Amino acid sequence: MKNAYIPILSLICLVTSVLITVQIRTISQSKSEITRLKNENELRDEINEWKDMYESITYKVSDLETKITDYKNAASANDATLKLLNREIEDLEILSGLTELKGSGVIVTLDDTRAINQIAADAGFYDPNVYVIHDSDILLVINELKAAGAEAISINGQRMTNNTEIRCVGPVIQINGIRLTAPFKITAIGAPDTLASSLKLRGGIVDQITQADIDVMIEKSDSVIVPKFDKVIEYKYASPIEEEDAQ
Repeated sequence: MKNAYIPILSLICLVTSVLITVQIRTISQSKSEITRLKNENELRDEINEWKDMYESITYKVSDLETKITDYKNAASANDATLKLLNREIEDLEILSGLTELKGSGVIVTLDDTRAINQIAADAGFYDPNVYVIHDSDILLVINELKAAGAEAISINGQRMTNNTEIRCVGPVIQINGIRLTAPFKITAIGAPDTLASSLKLRGGIVDQITQADIDVMIEKSDSVIVPKFDKVIEYKYASPIEEEDAQ
């Protein structure tokens, strides 16, 4: 009897082994399928994250490009205004004498050396306090040049401005606070022929000055230089009128 049960037991063991093997394989396949699905889902989520990030970056890039275009358009629109403002600043600097200028014009030299030597010879001695050229003589020349259209004027390198003073201080003439002696070289930018002709009119400035034995030399030039005003202009008492103050 015992031998009769051996084949049955063997068969049961075999079937059991097969079932266990099948079950193990089924479980393994299920785990593998679950793992695969999990990996796919994770991959899909990662792809979606990158897609969202890409769309966000694309939007930011587009927004920045729009801003750059707006800035360029604004700069282009303001370019004409900027050029106008720069031109106005340049004009104001020229008017205030803060810019060195060059151009065609004349150089007028006033020299009283010969007259002083003659006075010394007549007196028998040389007096260093004797002078012939006065501030009024220089002012006559300056005013005539301005009337003839001079755009910029300097005297012995001192730029003429609205604040420039010309006055006699003993035997010298003070201009912009600087004491200068003869000869006086007046440089003016403008139409050379017009400037020179205005000084040489019959009975005009040159005729008046030469009567005092002052030598006057007028030189026309295609290129003269008028230096800039080299001091700081400060207003202690004057101030601009604000719009509300003017009403």
